[in-house]
Order: sequence, then structure tokens, then C-alpha cells
Amino acid sequence: MSPKRLFNKMMSFIGLAVIAGTFAACQPKTLVDEIDALEKQVKADAQTLSQLEAKQFMRLEKDFIACDSMLQYLHPEAVEESLQQLQLVGAYIEQFKATRPVMLADIDTTLLQLSRLKADIESRYLNDSLANLYLEEETQHVERLSHQVDYFKDRFENSQKDLDALKKMR
Repeated sequence: MSPKRLFNKMMSFIGLAVIAGTFAACQPKTLVDEIDALEKQVKADAQTLSQLEAKQFMRLEKDFIACDSMLQYLHPEAVEESLQQLQLVGAYIEQFKATRPVMLADIDTTLLQLSRLKADIESRYLNDSLANLYLEEETQHVERLSHQVDYFKDRFENSQKDLDALKKMR
């Protein structure tokens, strides 16, 4: 084989190796970026959950108790509708009390899982297909968690409006 031909083959091989190395380097970075985005979402959901509890939940629970005690002073025709609204608000309050600790533990576990997945990807412990599979599972988990937080945020806002309307009936 001529030296020129040998040189061209080596250059082709080096070029392919550079392209393959570049692609391999991009793939984990992309996955790591996705994990960073998921971690950011979970932290935002944790903050929203904390704000829900500190601001909206406490007020909602206080207003619920006040409205419940005022039912006896309403006109009989208004009691049935008000009672149904109050029962629904009470159900959301109890649901939040029961679900909140589970959600907080879920947030901690999810952040830990994402951190471990990120470390495994960066250290090349996982192959791409397995890393993608785990990332998809974590993405679905984060989406479910976000939906739970949004559910309570929406219910609390609507319930507060209902309670505010009930308080005006006094």
C-alpha cells in the first residue's frame, strides 16, 4: 500500500473516530441537560407545595371552619348548596393532609434518583439505551408529581373562591 493511500485511510479513520467521539460526548450531555431540567421542575414543585401549605392551605382551613360554623345562621334554602360546597372543600383539605407527606417524600426520592442517574450517565456506567429508559421513567414520575401539585393548587384556588362567596352570605 502506498504511503499516500495509507495516510488517507488513517485520516478517514481519525475523522470517523472524531465524529463518533463527538456524538458520544453530546449524548450524555443531552441526557444530563434533561436531568437538570427535571431537577429544576421538581424543586419548583417543592417550592409551590410549600407555598400552598404556608399561604393557601392555612387560610382555606381557617375559612372552612368559619363557614362551617356559620351554616346554622343561613336561610334553609341556602344551607343545602352551601353544605355541598363545604363538604367538597373539606374533602380537599383532608386529601391534602393525607397526600402532602407522601408528596414530600416523593420529592426527596425523585431528587435522589435524578442525582444518581445523572452520576451514572456522567461516569458512563449506563449504556445509552438503559440511560434513556431510566430517564423516561423519571420524566413520567416528575410529570405525575407536577400534576399532583397543580391539582391541589387549582382546587385550593377554586375552593377559596367558594368560601369567600359563602362568607359574603352572612
